[in-house]
Amino acid sequence: MRLESQIVKARDGVELFVRSYWPDQPDPGRVLYWVHGLGEHGGRHTHVAEVLAENGWRMIVADLRGHGRSGGVPTYVKSFNDYAADIATIWGQLGLNDAPPVLLGHSMGGLVAVRTVQTGSVQPSALVLSSPLLGLKLRVNPVTVMIGRILVNFHPTVRFSNGIDPANMTRDSEFASQRRGDILINKTVTAGWFIAMQSALKAAKQDASKVSLPVLALQGGDDRTTDPVALSDWWDHIQSTEKKLIVFPNHVHELFFEPDWRATTLQMLNWLEEQRDRKIATASVR
Repeated sequence: MRLESQIVKARDGVELFVRSYWPDQPDPGRVLYWVHGLGEHGGRHTHVAEVLAENGWRMIVADLRGHGRSGGVPTYVKSFNDYAADIATIWGQLGLNDAPPVLLGHSMGGLVAVRTVQTGSVQPSALVLSSPLLGLKLRVNPVTVMIGRILVNFHPTVRFSNGIDPANMTRDSEFASQRRGDILINKTVTAGWFIAMQSALKAAKQDASKVSLPVLALQGGDDRTTDPVALSDWWDHIQSTEKKLIVFPNHVHELFFEPDWRATTLQMLNWLEEQRDRKIATASVR
């Protein structure tokens, strides 16, 4: 596997740090664009990229603005459309339109990926969602919400703890230790980000019928951060004819950091290969 990194400038000049993990024999039809979760960064996912590379897949993962090594105000956006626009910019800069990648979003990245598809910012070949943020199971103090709504009008970058429980991220002790020691992980959010997130959640539900491409959703049965019920409700309203929802009993939030992450990764790849074979077969008939 070969790692390349580059800086792509967003439309407003924010510098976005992009990693590309290349297999030994690249195939333009096997590309996965990964959108990470809140407060984290793309550099955490090398172990998954290695498995993808072993199976002939290239993986692209950019640090979202305000995350990791990218520029921007930490964990702040005026709108989730900013994230979607950044993905579209990177998509264009990397020449991904001719053989469009699979778009994968984890947690908050799942909401970003959904809104990116619903707004038509890019047109991926398939969508994979890992514990997507389509509803919060994590309890947010109502007083904090009220204060945030007041402050967002004149101090949108005021910060609050994101409330994420490390014990709900992974049951793997080594991954948990790595997470605790990762200096690039941000444990706060801004009032502006929270309001933008709530707006994006509402839009994702309203525009569920705009999703018609193949979709795979992966959800931990014991996840206490994102709401599996919200995913199920959204799932019933999308228009995709090729869709599969897999619930992993006893698993928590970060499925690709759980003890059996490799098996989960291979299960995802098997589904993607099935979709790819179906697309090739359909094209040959035409």
